Amino acid sequence: MRERNGATAIVIGAGMAGLVTARVLSDHVDRVTVLERDRLPQDAVTRRSVPQGRHAHVLLARGQRLLDGWFPGLFDDLVQAGAVPLDAKDLVWHQAGAYRVRSDLGFLAMSMSRPLLERTVRERLLRQRSNVSITDEAAVDRLILEGGRVAGVRVDGAEHRADLVADCSGRNTRFLDQLAKEGFPAPEVSAVRVDTAYGTRIVRRRPDDLDGTLALVVDDPTRGHRMGTMVPVEGDRWIITVGSFHGDVPPTEPDEYEDFARSLPSPVIADVLARADAFTPVLSHRMPTSRRRRVERLERTPPGFVVLGDAVCSLNPVHWQGMSSAALQARALGQAVERHGPASPALAGDFYRRAAKVVDVPWKIAAGADFADPRTSGPEPTGTDLVNRYLDKVLRACHTSIPVARQTLRVQNLLARPESLMTPAMVLRVLLAARRSPAGVEMPAAPSARRRPAA
Repeated sequence: MRERNGATAIVIGAGMAGLVTARVLSDHVDRVTVLERDRLPQDAVTRRSVPQGRHAHVLLARGQRLLDGWFPGLFDDLVQAGAVPLDAKDLVWHQAGAYRVRSDLGFLAMSMSRPLLERTVRERLLRQRSNVSITDEAAVDRLILEGGRVAGVRVDGAEHRADLVADCSGRNTRFLDQLAKEGFPAPEVSAVRVDTAYGTRIVRRRPDDLDGTLALVVDDPTRGHRMGTMVPVEGDRWIITVGSFHGDVPPTEPDEYEDFARSLPSPVIADVLARADAFTPVLSHRMPTSRRRRVERLERTPPGFVVLGDAVCSLNPVHWQGMSSAALQARALGQAVERHGPASPALAGDFYRRAAKVVDVPWKIAAGADFADPRTSGPEPTGTDLVNRYLDKVLRACHTSIPVARQTLRVQNLLARPESLMTPAMVLRVLLAARRSPAGVEMPAAPSARRRPAA
């Protein structure tokens, strides 16, 4: 490890990207200060700067493994707070016209609300890393630029200096605009228009609600592309999120919302929703584009500053990749700092190249899936149509083949590269299994939303 030599870092934003970035930087500098514009709540409740925190979230296996390593004891804390342990074989997944055969990843995951995860990570960070501090209600006004490098930030007119500033303020970061006004080039932006709209309701969870512990239902994207997710969280609750694309907005009136859920190709979510006690009204959110800033193509960027998380790549949230992508970017930043040091002019360029490799896989997975809907527009990855035709067969093979379903789950959890589904042996397995799919022949019976016998 490099000598720290009194180096300091500032992280802008105390969301998941900011927290894991602070954890990684704490290994390489003497002091890390996290500045958050919101007031951070003591309880696991949503806050203004994280509007998606009200909706269903899933932490992918790759992200969970990183958190396991950075925060020993984190998942014990989550279980004590009511998070639900999940085995992948308990997933009820309906896609491409039928139910996916049950498979597993070999370890337990955790399901909880985004606010609970964020609060628990924040508490663990402060407990385990004495050189990290978090200041809330501290809105950063602008970067301090001196001699062509970033030397810190200004908050309410006060200067906070550091050797490295990491911007984790989200997809609408203002600081790249400031740098552009100061003469630094702005990154190219790739935007895929999906116009995702979704509505969420939190309801009471009963032990007999579902033959499984998490449900995902996705319609055929060529015929409307509606989807639904039902995630078990603390407090014996389900977070139910239904959504669609390109102007098909879920209604917020409860009966119409239930009708929307009933329009999905599997009834499992609607059946639970119909008989559950609701804790919240229907909460809505809309995201017009997936967006990627091509920071790795910048020819010039100021030393002392990097941007990561959603500011680099903000993906369609229905693919669940945001938190894991941020964690992988944070790990890449740690590798770059280890090599160059926090103040090096070479740091940003090296990190952005590493981050681009991290982002490439989830971006291709998400963008490719979104382009299965013919209404999607934007820069389409090369070969997307051909890949999507093959992936349709992969999804159909998942209806009958445990090996294909397991490997597909590994790819979707960022544990394996998409190319692993395209080896000669796997292609043969996919083609044979896809022929046995019940999709388009006879819809299988839904997993039971088992009801208690009448008294």
